[in-house]
Amino acid sequence: MTQVISVVQEKGGAGKTTLLITLASLMVADGARVAVIDTDPQHNLEDWAKKEEIDLDWIFEDNDEKLIPTIRALKKASPAYDVILVDTAGFKSAMAVYAINAAGLVLIPSKANESDAKGAIKTYRHVHGVADSMDKDIGAYVVMMDVDPNTNITEAILASLEEQEVPRLNAMCAHRTGFKEMMSTGRGPEGSAKRSAQSVLAELQIKGLLDYYGGHNGKA
Repeated sequence: MTQVISVVQEKGGAGKTTLLITLASLMVADGARVAVIDTDPQHNLEDWAKKEEIDLDWIFEDNDEKLIPTIRALKKASPAYDVILVDTAGFKSAMAVYAINAAGLVLIPSKANESDAKGAIKTYRHVHGVADSMDKDIGAYVVMMDVDPNTNITEAILASLEEQEVPRLNAMCAHRTGFKEMMSTGRGPEGSAKRSAQSVLAELQIKGLLDYYGGHNGKA
């Protein structure tokens, strides 16, 4: 069964597209059949996918009313997709609500700064508000991006998320040049960036959050 994973954050620049590209490229390398949907008017995900360095399918869809039908059509594809990843511009839109509603798992990227953390907390609460209104169980986790783990600001942000009872992955995407290079190369992360990203993917697997790896649709 095809799993839908949406990447959502209230604040721009928190690493939504970076996280999505990272996971998509690693999943493809593991043999998964992946489709990505770019709903962000900046077209960053589409621009990356157009380079066709990674063997996946992509769609740009900026009409919020067409997102759910597009996802349903992709779910009926043969051979089936293992995962559909949806990139969003933010949650203050109908598009983001549809992206959350369609997902079995929502990932919320956050850098180690106060504005990102506030955005992550608001986004987590918004995801659960949407889930409650739809009477659905949607897993949601913060993923720390572009971080130096052993710094005071990182420790303070992690403490803030814990205090607000917002679940996050222990693994983080560290501050590495390899993540920035992806947009230019059209490929996934390489070198130390790849190793950092693999730790995030591994934790998602271990928590049983990825159907392709034997998980159960976002429910830990």
